[in-house]
Amino acid sequence: MNILCPVCKKKLIRTGNSCQCENRHCFDLAKEGYLNLNLHNSQNTGDNQDMIKARRNFLNRGYYSFLRDEIDGLLDENDSLIDLACGEGYYTSFFRCKDKIGIDLSKTGLKYASKHDKSTLYLLNSIFHNPLEEECADKVLTIFAPVAKEEIVRLLKKNGVFILARPDKDHLIELKQLIYEHPYLNETEEIPIDGLQLINEIPIKRKEKVAGQDITDLFMMTPYYNTTSQKDKDKLQTVDELEISFSFLIDVYRKY
Repeated sequence: MNILCPVCKKKLIRTGNSCQCENRHCFDLAKEGYLNLNLHNSQNTGDNQDMIKARRNFLNRGYYSFLRDEIDGLLDENDSLIDLACGEGYYTSFFRCKDKIGIDLSKTGLKYASKHDKSTLYLLNSIFHNPLEEECADKVLTIFAPVAKEEIVRLLKKNGVFILARPDKDHLIELKQLIYEHPYLNETEEIPIDGLQLINEIPIKRKEKVAGQDITDLFMMTPYYNTTSQKDKDKLQTVDELEISFSFLIDVYRKY
């Protein structure tokens, strides 16, 4: 998969620890190994350090490994794969595809990902305006992140596959019941994408007992952590263990 210069859109050629285009725009790889192609903001964006640490701790305990394994079964070792919003690379690093690129805007996440996973090239860039050539990927993946519809269609080869993992209705419902007076179910309507056809929807579910710090780490991973009052957050400390539903939908689309 060719990476394009974010300035002039010419192909970047890697030489040592830097990449340069024919117009001599040059970009150095960070010491951890990721390539920063984000021209719009030099500061760290995306998930913050505390959220990434909590997610890393929780995922490394294996709670979501069944989701990772299910997605892996949809991939092939000969695939070229792009993971949009790859975070710290928990999922990306596991997949044994011949050519992998992970894209995210969090420097903190990519520092960890590129340091621990040398099988993937990680790019610091927006998933909505990324520096990859058209129709370069067999598979594009998004896990618990916004769907960059136009970019996904642009990146996929003809008959290429987009895989979207998202929460099912009752995902984490017991955690919500503990914290909120009026817990709500997740929306699960089909997400239409022009140029792609939904060919399969795979629901998977497991209940696990979660205890101690893992409960807090799990909640810190969620998008509603920052909008929840401290009073409600303190309810996490009232239980030592909680059986929680991990419930996901894996949507599989094909480009036509």
